[in-house]
Amino acid sequence: MRPAPRVLGLLVAALLLGAPPVPLDPYPSPSLRDLLPYPPAKREALVARHLANKASLHLLFGEKAARAYDRLLRLELANQQSGKRSAFATAEEALEAAHRFLLAIGQAVRKAPVNLEGLPIAPHHVLPHAQEIRAAAHALGLPPGVLAAIVDNEQHGGDKALGLSRGVREVADGIALTLGEAPFSRTLGLAQMSWEDALRQEERLHRFGAWDPARPFPRTELEAREALEDPYLNLLFTASRLRGYFNALLSLPPEDTRPLEDPWLYYLGPAWHNYPLRAQNLETWDDSFNSFFKGLLYQVVLEGEGRWTLQGRRLLPLKTLGPGSLEAPSPPVPHLFP
Repeated sequence: MRPAPRVLGLLVAALLLGAPPVPLDPYPSPSLRDLLPYPPAKREALVARHLANKASLHLLFGEKAARAYDRLLRLELANQQSGKRSAFATAEEALEAAHRFLLAIGQAVRKAPVNLEGLPIAPHHVLPHAQEIRAAAHALGLPPGVLAAIVDNEQHGGDKALGLSRGVREVADGIALTLGEAPFSRTLGLAQMSWEDALRQEERLHRFGAWDPARPFPRTELEAREALEDPYLNLLFTASRLRGYFNALLSLPPEDTRPLEDPWLYYLGPAWHNYPLRAQNLETWDDSFNSFFKGLLYQVVLEGEGRWTLQGRRLLPLKTLGPGSLEAPSPPVPHLFP
């Protein structure tokens, strides 16, 4: 029997007003074994390794994160087979990269020293701005790990020998200033946010209550550029732009401000921010593949109860001593008096 129109209306209202956002349903996945054109013994060994990675993520973050990893790996393998852009040339390389990241993520979850040796990650750009990343992400209802992965990708690119986004911008702006011309770059700051996109965020930021009403919103290119040099505002504009994209993708109304938590966002947000056309074409590349794991790692580091410090290529947890701590401080050095 079909429900009455009034019941249908109530159901729709519940979905729109009170229900959690619709999950990001994966595209139909091909058989994993069909994506591994190897002799049976090698193919089964790779399947076993993938399932071990997936089981590790399930234990660390739950079923949704494990499914998001499975989706990412299958997308990467499908791109390798079809000749589309992929992050790696072989399945072995992709599985090894995932395994190395998962080892580091597991160490962070256990609050043990995190070995970052060999990982394409740049926490020295992220940790100094942990407070701003958390604040901007929470203001737009996003996981901080998504925003942290974007910062890492963009700044890690600038650290490379030839430079990518940040490096190219700095060189181009330097040449432009030398020639007495206007700055060349359209993107600035931690997340490489464009000044044009920043000017489009006013309505959403006000809707989320994320903009300080005492601060005038930028109206010109110069004002937008000046705002984007502020780390927090750079991240706030970036988070707003991402939230608009996610609301559209999830078929949510523009005014929907509920927090989003789907683990697939750790891949999709940085991929879309870094290279929208590739993301739309379901391509994978190094920044997009790695961002999923970076996002999970930073989510643990930024949202945990403790704090972390970086020493070389190791992340070390800082122990907080005081009331309620599990470890008592060392006894004071005795003072001897005559």
